[in-house]
Amino acid sequence: MAVRPEKFTMRSIARVAFVLITYSASRACARFSFNTQDLVLLVNDSATLTLTLTDNVPENTTLILSTNHKDLLTTNISKIEVTNSTGPNVWPVELFGHDAGHDLLKVDAYPSSIKSSDAFVRVTLQHSNELALFSVVVGWIYFVAWSISFYPQMYENWKRKSVVGLNFDFIALNLIGFMLYSMFNVGLWIPEIEKDYSARNPRGLNPVQLNDIFFSIHAVFATLITVTQCYFYEKGDQQVSRTAKSIMSFYGLLIAILLVLVYLQKIVWLDFLYYCSYIKLTITLIKYIPQAVMNYKRKSTIGWSIGNIFLDFTGGLLSILQMIINAYNYNDWASVFGDPTKFGLGLLSVIFDILFFLQHYVFYSGVNYAEFENCNVVEVEDDEVTNSEEHTKPTDKPDDQIC
Repeated sequence: MAVRPEKFTMRSIARVAFVLITYSASRACARFSFNTQDLVLLVNDSATLTLTLTDNVPENTTLILSTNHKDLLTTNISKIEVTNSTGPNVWPVELFGHDAGHDLLKVDAYPSSIKSSDAFVRVTLQHSNELALFSVVVGWIYFVAWSISFYPQMYENWKRKSVVGLNFDFIALNLIGFMLYSMFNVGLWIPEIEKDYSARNPRGLNPVQLNDIFFSIHAVFATLITVTQCYFYEKGDQQVSRTAKSIMSFYGLLIAILLVLVYLQKIVWLDFLYYCSYIKLTITLIKYIPQAVMNYKRKSTIGWSIGNIFLDFTGGLLSILQMIINAYNYNDWASVFGDPTKFGLGLLSVIFDILFFLQHYVFYSGVNYAEFENCNVVEVEDDEVTNSEEHTKPTDKPDDQIC
């Protein structure tokens, strides 16, 4: 019986398709990976990892092991030949650390159809474990210092039942800055956005840690409490200046434009969050200026908590110290001087804190809190004794300390 050509053709196509699908599936199953993707190694020390073949390899495959910096990290083997295999396999790979820094051990498979993208290890080479531990301790100390730095000002406002002396521009800019910072931190933990970040940085780590999220959200709530105090406590004629309103309106316009671009799919949410973080950096650059100018005009720091400055100064100084410790321990001075944004912002905060110290303890130290708080009381008493002889008596206070 003759076979119809079209039926034969359809059968042949089906068989070929089945073979191709089966073959492709068997190739896709093969995958290489290390037992860890992050490793800390001391200089002049070594460590052994295991490279695992998780499934079948339908054809002979060559694995090439390489590092980005041969002067930092080398391996005992650079090539592995894998013959046609029907089962998993394991190879020990020994790493040798030569100098401090950051490196990446990766595996490339040939033919490239065999999956090896998961076969990489981020290696941190450091001079000392003790320095690394000290850096962690320093980091937690400045994290705590910055976290509680909001409360001295709150207490100062509550004690005086007044926010006179606290600049509203500083508070408004601070609130917007921390809101943007929170958006960035929380956003990078949203699975869809984190997926975009991983796609752009396939072998990188999410830069946002849990303590970053806690600090930024806590900072927003703490600043909101201070804003609430500004509504209920005595504030005199203080208000947000036109300059600050113009700056915030400009930021609002930028954010609105970015949201439109996201809606039009010109940028993704990850880009939006990065732009928000850049706006936050500019706010950090300018937010202290209104308070410093206000203190200068009033010739007084009364109402501006020096406790807040002590904690902020401690946090800023320790932040810079941690950067220097890490730069030495990991031989990564580019993280300090090659990225001037982070180092410069920390240094700028410390410089402003020093200026506030000088204003409080040197330039305007002649006016103390007791005299400021009793000033209104003295004025009332003077009105009541206008016709009294006591009103004409000279005061024992120096001229520069009279309310």
